[in-house]
Amino acid sequence: MEVRFEQHYDSGAADLWDAVTDPERLARWFAPVEGRFGVGEAFTICFDDGDVPECRVIECVAPQRFSFEWPHASGATVVTAEVRPDGDGSVLVLTHARLGRSQAAGYAAGWDAYLRLLTDHLAGREPQNWWEHFGAAQKAYAERLG
Repeated sequence: MEVRFEQHYDSGAADLWDAVTDPERLARWFAPVEGRFGVGEAFTICFDDGDVPECRVIECVAPQRFSFEWPHASGATVVTAEVRPDGDGSVLVLTHARLGRSQAAGYAAGWDAYLRLLTDHLAGREPQNWWEHFGAAQKAYAERLG
């Protein structure tokens, strides 16, 4: 199963690319990351709930596409971020593939909440409460995805 988000931002493509690939900026809206982002290299996502997956970069075509494997007990999933210019702004297409049916609603809700934080980050606003949005979104995605 795959979850997919496509969102327009008022920010330019270079700024959006930087926001989704620069460790310092990722820490502001997603989570701290440690490691390297070259193809075949590994990086760790340090979530505040103690989950610390070690991911492996499978593709990086700067400044347009970045993909990585995210390990799980049931096998690796794949996250892809694509950035493209769109008028005065840019578009981010984020997909998380190879999800099991039982995982899809939770990951969809998580990405939904994180992308709201990305919107706030790019607009220079204080971030929303991730947990609050995640809870409401998870229920909605669970109903929609069955």
